[in-house]
Formats: sequence, structure tokens, C-alpha cells
Amino acid sequence: MSRPTNCCGRRGRTFASEMLLTGEPVDAQRALSANLVSKVVPHGQLLDVAEAMMATILRNDQTALESAKETIFDVIGRPLDEQLAVETWYGYALMGNEWIPDRLRSFYDKSDKGRAGKNATSL
Repeated sequence: MSRPTNCCGRRGRTFASEMLLTGEPVDAQRALSANLVSKVVPHGQLLDVAEAMMATILRNDQTALESAKETIFDVIGRPLDEQLAVETWYGYALMGNEWIPDRLRSFYDKSDKGRAGKNATSL
């Protein structure tokens, strides 16, 4: 039986093993290069950048965010073919909901509440 590959591959497992076994701290630049964080900012800007990110996320449709998070957490650690199958399954599962066409239309014409467009939310 072969071990499943994950999204991080051998490099990610090696880095995780090093962190767990040594207990040594990881500086911001190394965390960025290892994809542990999405960006590095000066300490004095940390709260402002975090709040701006939060505002950007919160202006999106909450149902869509919940679906995206569920999909992400469900595919982590799976091989690519399984990841694609799970994502497809979620897409098909949503197709039966009557509110999907209206949500898609408002997303594409940028009229959904909070998006950049007619209803932009200031950040």
C-alpha cells in the first residue's frame, strides 16, 4: 500500500517533521517560503493588514465561503484526482439549489452585496 501524497508533497512533510522534531522557532521569511503564511508584513502593520484581509473575506457571500472552506479542508492531503472528484461532487450537490442561478448572476454582474461594483464595500 502506497502512502497518499498531499498538497505539500515531500518538501512539506520534511519541513513539518523538522518543525515538530526540533521545536525551533520559524522566522517570518522562512514561514513564507514554506507556505505556512500567505504574506509577511512589518509588525506595526500587522493588525491593519489582518483587519483589511478580514473585511475582504467578510464582504463575500457567507454560504460561498462556508462551501469553499469545506471543500478546502476536505481535499487537503488527498491526491489530485480525488481532490478534483470531491470538488466536482460539491458542485453537483449545489446545482439542485434554486438560489444558485441568482447568486451566480449577481456574482458575474458584480451586483452581489459587498463586491466591487455597484455595491462596493469600503475597506
